[in-house]
Amino acid sequence: MFSGTFGKHYPVDTASDTKLIPQIERKVFDIMKLPKYVRIQGREIAWKTKKPVGVFILNWRRIRDNIYSPEDVKLYDKTHQWFLDNLPQPPFYGDNNDNPQGAITYFKTESSSEMLEHIQPLIDLLDKYDIPYDIVYTNYVGKIVYEDEYQVGVIDS
Repeated sequence: MFSGTFGKHYPVDTASDTKLIPQIERKVFDIMKLPKYVRIQGREIAWKTKKPVGVFILNWRRIRDNIYSPEDVKLYDKTHQWFLDNLPQPPFYGDNNDNPQGAITYFKTESSSEMLEHIQPLIDLLDKYDIPYDIVYTNYVGKIVYEDEYQVGVIDS
């Protein structure tokens, strides 16, 4: 799922329109560039942010509701711990995940390949249990209130 505005539609209906094809190809190429940010999110809304929950909460809710097998809970815990050890924790979460600003996070596509590789087990769990989710690529995240090497925290997205 892509988010954002991608410009105009350029129909090519007749042979006389073929002179537009190089222009169209350039437009398509510009669209196909990887956007700056990516977020893996569910279709459930978080009560704090009023935005779709992220991949961690989406999985955690299944653990809370005793849906995941014990092995899958261990996989979640192992993956979550890796992120706690390797991804900076945005300060807006606070000690109790307070998040008073209602911020959400996006990975930076240019510097997060390792993070996205390590998040794959959580995506696999969602697939295994038929839990719907979206992978949102965008250049338009809202107001950035936090930034580190791998991610941004945003409000008003």
